[in-house]
Amino acid sequence: MQRIVVILSCLVYFASASNILGYFPILFNSHYLFVKPFLSKLADRGHNLTIYTAFPDKIPPSKYREIDIRHCLMKVSPATLDEIMHPPSILSFLDAGFFRLNPTSAQILGCAPMVELLNSTQHFDVFLTDFAQNDWYIGFAYKFKVPMINVFPNMLFTWFAYSFGVTSHPAYIPNYLSQNPPKMNFAERVYNTYVYMVSMTVGRYYTTIPSEKVAQEVFGDIPPLDEIARNTSITLVNTQTPLHVSYPTPPNLIQVAGMNIGAAEKLPENIEKFINESKHGVVYFCMGSLLRGETFPPEKREAFLYAFSKIPQRVLWKWEGDVLPGKSDNIMISKWMPQRDILAHPNVKLFISHGGLLGTSEAVYEGVPVLGIPIFGDQRTNIKSLEANGAGELLDYNEISKEVVLEKIQRLLNDPKYKENAKLLSDRYRDRPMSPLDTAVYWTEYVIRHKGAPHLRTAAADMPWYQYLLLDVIAFIVAVLVAGLLIIYYTTKFILRAIYGLICGGGAKKGSSKSDKKKRN
Repeated sequence: MQRIVVILSCLVYFASASNILGYFPILFNSHYLFVKPFLSKLADRGHNLTIYTAFPDKIPPSKYREIDIRHCLMKVSPATLDEIMHPPSILSFLDAGFFRLNPTSAQILGCAPMVELLNSTQHFDVFLTDFAQNDWYIGFAYKFKVPMINVFPNMLFTWFAYSFGVTSHPAYIPNYLSQNPPKMNFAERVYNTYVYMVSMTVGRYYTTIPSEKVAQEVFGDIPPLDEIARNTSITLVNTQTPLHVSYPTPPNLIQVAGMNIGAAEKLPENIEKFINESKHGVVYFCMGSLLRGETFPPEKREAFLYAFSKIPQRVLWKWEGDVLPGKSDNIMISKWMPQRDILAHPNVKLFISHGGLLGTSEAVYEGVPVLGIPIFGDQRTNIKSLEANGAGELLDYNEISKEVVLEKIQRLLNDPKYKENAKLLSDRYRDRPMSPLDTAVYWTEYVIRHKGAPHLRTAAADMPWYQYLLLDVIAFIVAVLVAGLLIIYYTTKFILRAIYGLICGGGAKKGSSKSDKKKRN
């Protein structure tokens, strides 16, 4: 009997397996690392996955099919810190971050995997992707007539949030591009409002318009991308209220920050020995996968070397070069380090980082204070969120000097409030009904079960901007008020004239009758 129950359970389990198409033209490996555990978990649940990615595993995954599309996309090479520093204006950031990275239709149609997918007649149940704006490839959701789930590894962009009916009120929600802290003063709110207006207007030129052109050339006659984007079933976004600003969200926006954080694994023997033998703890220094630490200008590199030589802690430094000139004995360098596992070690006292969201999430999860050096994108916003929680400090790249670096490192290491606040933030960050990975899987299967779950979508997603901002209602109210005032004005004017006519007109008749009598006499 027990064997029959097990067999029936397996039949029910696999009967729910779905065909899932994933298209992730992500240009940064760190972003794809956010998605990979989610894909593996779906495969573990028995679903059949076909994934197009620019970062395929060296050993193909046994759980799902993976198609390499690296040669179909724009190439992004590791850059020096000076090359990738945040552009000086919002427009230049949009131009560099979106417009120039858009592939042409010729690139897409000249790529064999893309042609194969475009001509495919395979049946899918859901389309997973990562789109920051109305990217051309969301046309696949229309082509295959399937629900679309957006797995977004960053904070929401203003024009992107609008597509889902998510409020981006500039009075209390910092814009992705303004890089303001969670609580803004008057000047910051003025700037935030300016950035909001630019994002909602000029931003469209760099995002939706070029994507629309490519989509029409690749897919032919399809609805506008705006319309396809508004029909997104759910968005899994890499934010969480304890770290990021709290804001109202519709039911189809699911916060899954930390979805990439799995159980820590055993460290390599040399690193574990280095950490364990440090009596005063360890500082971990890493500027991410795209930024190369070895490209620090000499004077900035020497500032860190000086500071590290003055502290009793040991330092793990992700350094891509073969040699680190001027390295003191308390520093270990390596071209690659298992960041997740290092941050989980209780002897790690400080994380020096560029403020990327994945690394920041890992530090928050483990309760490690952060000294952040923002370079690009959302990094400054992430670090300011840590500052607001008392769990880190920001070090401006242009202010790096021996004295400043040493002073900030010593303060973060020696003042217990930073560790205490980091622990409090970690407790709040971890305290959820389900793990972020289980949450993402649940809602994905929910969308499949309920055929796209259109009931989760807010009506705001279908509203044109003037209705969303209540401009039509305001115009109606103003028109009614003006009409009412005009009616009152002209009614009052008419009544006053009538009264004046009665009074003055009556007096004139009375006077004229007396004069007539005099004439008759």
